[in-house]
Amino acid sequence: MKAAAMDPPRITQLGKYRVEAVLGTGAMGVVYRAFDPHIERHVALKTVRHELLESGERASLMTRLRSEAQAAGRLTHPNIVGVYDYGEADDTAYIAMELVCGHALKPLLDAGRPLELASALDWFAQLLAALGFAHAHGVVHRDIKPANLLVSEQGRLKVADFGVAHVESSTLTLAGAMIGTPCYMSPEQFTGESVDGRSDLFSAAIVLYQMLTGCRPFAGASQAEVMRQVMHETPRMPSVCNPALPSGIDDVLMRALSRRPAARFQTADALRQALALHQASDDCTILEAQPVTSAAALASGTGSWRGDSLPSLTMWPAATLATVEARLAAQIGPVARLLVRRAAARSADTPDLPALVALLAPHVPSERGRAQFVAAFADGSSAGTAHGAAMAPSSLDAEEVRAAALKLAVYLGPIATLIAKREAARAASLRALHERLAAAISDPHDRARFQRDVGL
Repeated sequence: MKAAAMDPPRITQLGKYRVEAVLGTGAMGVVYRAFDPHIERHVALKTVRHELLESGERASLMTRLRSEAQAAGRLTHPNIVGVYDYGEADDTAYIAMELVCGHALKPLLDAGRPLELASALDWFAQLLAALGFAHAHGVVHRDIKPANLLVSEQGRLKVADFGVAHVESSTLTLAGAMIGTPCYMSPEQFTGESVDGRSDLFSAAIVLYQMLTGCRPFAGASQAEVMRQVMHETPRMPSVCNPALPSGIDDVLMRALSRRPAARFQTADALRQALALHQASDDCTILEAQPVTSAAALASGTGSWRGDSLPSLTMWPAATLATVEARLAAQIGPVARLLVRRAAARSADTPDLPALVALLAPHVPSERGRAQFVAAFADGSSAGTAHGAAMAPSSLDAEEVRAAALKLAVYLGPIATLIAKREAARAASLRALHERLAAAISDPHDRARFQRDVGL
């Protein structure tokens, strides 16, 4: 569980654990920050509320909590919150779990804005890795939602709360019981049918949709309205909500959100491979400046900047588009490449810098950032300067970049291709590229292994 702002605890001891503070409260009860004196580490203690234990549901709730410990205890994976212990003390049942220093994904998505494409796909790849592992061990989460997805200080995503997990050999959760959070539930959860891993993938697809668009695909004002939308309506294409998205994302997400489980991706790995395929084949994802005869030609604006499938952009000076992209990327991140190319394609025959800037400015979310972006081109002289030359195409061999991406993919998954091509445009040598890629790996142990892999 995550470490967050903490209130004074209402109790001071649970079993061997010394309770230090309240981390938060949930449907089942209070979550405490505690210290295990036997092995000297901090943990999160999840408890069942006393008032629930005093009701007629005591036995089933205790069984459910014990089931959570048993199910999650089987799942030792870097993207799953670890469960260490189960206990009962002073009429309170609790489980001790890994204390994650970081934050939940929910506050980021509650802002209602799309996340940076690279971050969203990276976190989603980690979520799929966790779900694939859990499903292979017979565990279905049943409540995938942003509040249960924690991001550590190192940028690693971890799935929390297997308290409503369905263990395939268990009789605890029977068909007919509806468990989950309405906005992220699959159709089969609403109808009370038995669920399998495909239900988790449906919920995960809703999370990815929200990360990429800033809105949920099903967002009624009531549970009944959400249920009606899930059961009967097809959500808008993600690219309608966020035109900056690669077109291939639409195909993947709409299939993942199919109402019939048989029509969806059947495994987490199949969904991961579909995303990786579109990242590799859809050149809208990654934009590359093509080599020109000399750096001087590029700096002077006589070279050409184009995507592989958009030769019409050759009328735009390379340095102009590179500079616009750099200025926009400073405000909104790497998605600037896609936006610049799309905007430039609309005026490919008659390049007009003020018109291009006017098309791109609305994509900057803050007023201050938008004003800075527009001001950078106010006199029409910013493009084609030395800054543009600094964004010149990489001189690295394509095979070197591809090899580096493959090594990075071991640690970051399919997003490695995007990162490698982005950093290659900024690296003066292969060693510099390797150093940039190493910096993109948040986990220090993974980073060290990558550095050894590439000879740093």
